[in-house]
Amino acid sequence: MESQARVYSGLEVFLSKYIYLVEGKRVGLVTNQTGVNADKVSTVNLLYKNPKIRLVALFAPEHGIRGNVKAGETVPGGKDPLTGLPIHTLYGANGHRPTREALATIDVLVYDIQDVGSRTYTYIWHLAECMTAAAQNGKTVIVLDRPNPLGASTVDGPVVDPELLSFIGLYPVPRVYGMTVGELALYLNTEEKIKCNLFVVPMMNYRRGLVWSQTGLPWIPPSPNIPTPESAYSYAATGTLGETGGINIGIGTLPFQLVAAPWINANSSCTALNSLRLPGVMFVPLKYRTVKGNEASDYAIKIVVTNPAIFRPATTEIAILCHLKKTYPQRFSWMPDGKKERLLKFDKAMGTSLVRKAIDAGWDYRTIMQTCDKNVAAQNFMMKRGKYLIYK
Repeated sequence: MESQARVYSGLEVFLSKYIYLVEGKRVGLVTNQTGVNADKVSTVNLLYKNPKIRLVALFAPEHGIRGNVKAGETVPGGKDPLTGLPIHTLYGANGHRPTREALATIDVLVYDIQDVGSRTYTYIWHLAECMTAAAQNGKTVIVLDRPNPLGASTVDGPVVDPELLSFIGLYPVPRVYGMTVGELALYLNTEEKIKCNLFVVPMMNYRRGLVWSQTGLPWIPPSPNIPTPESAYSYAATGTLGETGGINIGIGTLPFQLVAAPWINANSSCTALNSLRLPGVMFVPLKYRTVKGNEASDYAIKIVVTNPAIFRPATTEIAILCHLKKTYPQRFSWMPDGKKERLLKFDKAMGTSLVRKAIDAGWDYRTIMQTCDKNVAAQNFMMKRGKYLIYK
């Protein structure tokens, strides 16, 4: 088997071939700690110190420019202590778009952030909102493409219903959309009629189906709870499940890789879930000590993704939910604390209320997925997606 030449990120390709796109222009940069080259030098530093690039402003997404702000917390603006550049927040009281005043200080907006391949992760929607604001203000957007940790080949899970559109699903795309961030930007720009002046700088040596270790690129945690590629793989397989509030999904220990509750029989549940032969994943019982330091006990299911390129995270999550509801009907609950808002939070994350209602009605996960697949087909998503794929 041929060895895979390392992937050169859009950042690296941009610096070697495409600087002319920004020469003589005032540049704004949307980035965070994941914006680095293969030597882990930050995009901020690389652009700021390049004599051909006039970097004048930074734009901070959720978690902030340095990635140290907790999920959902307001990201402050201010000045970057390392460069002295102004930081404009994209996750504050005024919503998620750069303001007209901030855009007035730049000519072109460069985006360089590592994504995780799931619709509920907010960085792609920061990009979409930046594109919309750029279109309204006559600015150019340049996306420096990066790998999709899930391989950019799998499309899986429900499309967002119109009434549930939110910042964890701003446009009607499936839970796992099977594109790189650059490809998704091209898709949204045309199919959702954003119509900004958009340029995607492609990666070199990237191909669909690559697992992270094959890219040769360093893994930089895109947020505090995605410390490893393994957490990125399983994020779309447990993130929605975690919205119920009654299931521990490993935050603080093995984020998004666990399904734990005192009432789960890990051995029998793992046997049952493994018997489903879900692609690219196996389930392992784990002695698990809670963050509070309780005695370890056999009640955690560990999700081990054996092949990210064929793994179907949304299918896996729905299969787990069906199993929990069927096997532990007296213990599993959508709102164990009685808070009805959990139902809406779950539905928003899943993108539809159909899944929750179908599970309550006793549907098999295969039947639920067939319905989701029909909705994806009704949107012509796969056909439309095909027009914007850059990589084979």
